[in-house]
Formats: sequence, C-alpha cells, structure tokens
Amino acid sequence: MAERMTYEEIERAFPGEWVVVRDFVPDDSRMIRDGVLVGHTPDRAEAHRLLGTFDGGFAIWWTGPLSGDFCGHLSLYTRHG
Repeated sequence: MAERMTYEEIERAFPGEWVVVRDFVPDDSRMIRDGVLVGHTPDRAEAHRLLGTFDGGFAIWWTGPLSGDFCGHLSLYTRHG
C-alpha cells in the first residue's frame, strides 16, 4: 500500500478513517503536504497498533467529521530505536 499521496488525496480517499503516513513533507505551518500512506482504518486502536510496527517519523490523523468532545488533530511524531 505504501503510496505517496497529498493530504487532500488522502482525505478524499479515506473518509471517516484514521490514516498513518511516513516520510511526510510538512509545510510552514506543520501541516502535511504529502507523505507515504502506510495504513488506514476506521478503528482507532488498530491505527495505534500499526504505529508500533516501525521506527522513525510518522503522522496520524482522523479524516472523518468531528463530533461530541472529540477534538481532531494532526499528530507528527519521530520515534527512534
């Protein structure tokens, strides 16, 4: 599945899912311009399990609508070792 996509392409392709992206390129405001999609799922726990399968930088975010007290956000991380 590892395919480079823009933020907008990911949002359109996987509505209502958690997406995980590696090798991302942020813009000046630290939003994702593009990156390599490594996983997507509507299940938050499954998405977080995927994060443990690799080292290095990644981004994760929810592409669906915000509801209740959930405050959607884009998270950028770098993990070593």
